[in-house]
Amino acid sequence: MELLSIKVKKGRLNEAAGAFHTYVVLKVQNLKSTTIDRRGSQPCWEQDFLFEISADEKGFIIELWKKGLLWDSILGVLWIPLATVEHATDEGPGAWWTLHSEVVKSGNEIHGTKTPTSHEILLDVYFALPFDIHEDFDCRGNQRKAPLQDTTHSHQDTHGNLSSMDSGLNMKENKLRTDILLQS
Repeated sequence: MELLSIKVKKGRLNEAAGAFHTYVVLKVQNLKSTTIDRRGSQPCWEQDFLFEISADEKGFIIELWKKGLLWDSILGVLWIPLATVEHATDEGPGAWWTLHSEVVKSGNEIHGTKTPTSHEILLDVYFALPFDIHEDFDCRGNQRKAPLQDTTHSHQDTHGNLSSMDSGLNMKENKLRTDILLQS
């Protein structure tokens, strides 16, 4: 499992869409998350999303929607292949993506999008590195020492010598139990 971090930052929409409230929908595996809606041709969402995903996924969908009186309508869609997503330790400046009007499918599997629209969205997308291998990478996933696939560090390796009684959470739990027993 990996942690996919997506920050929906801003949008650049054509003037016609600027008169509406718009929001972004993220579809990752079987999960769906939505930003708040914003009005204008340059909406600013600045919302962070974190998804725990399996490594066998091919990509995910970003959709831009316009709020309507009776129903909402889609303004654009984007499919981002996970193979293009970098590993990083923290947020970066992001990249502008052009939204499209059509999804390319083969059977039930999405392979991409086509037919660009005049709408763009600024996203920062990266796989969040585990805290114990940050020293091997700079802030945008560029390798410093060892490649990620050869890294064998894990939370268990780093803290494997601690017994469950020594961990911070269990120490607080034990103190609470002691305090309750003393009050009885």
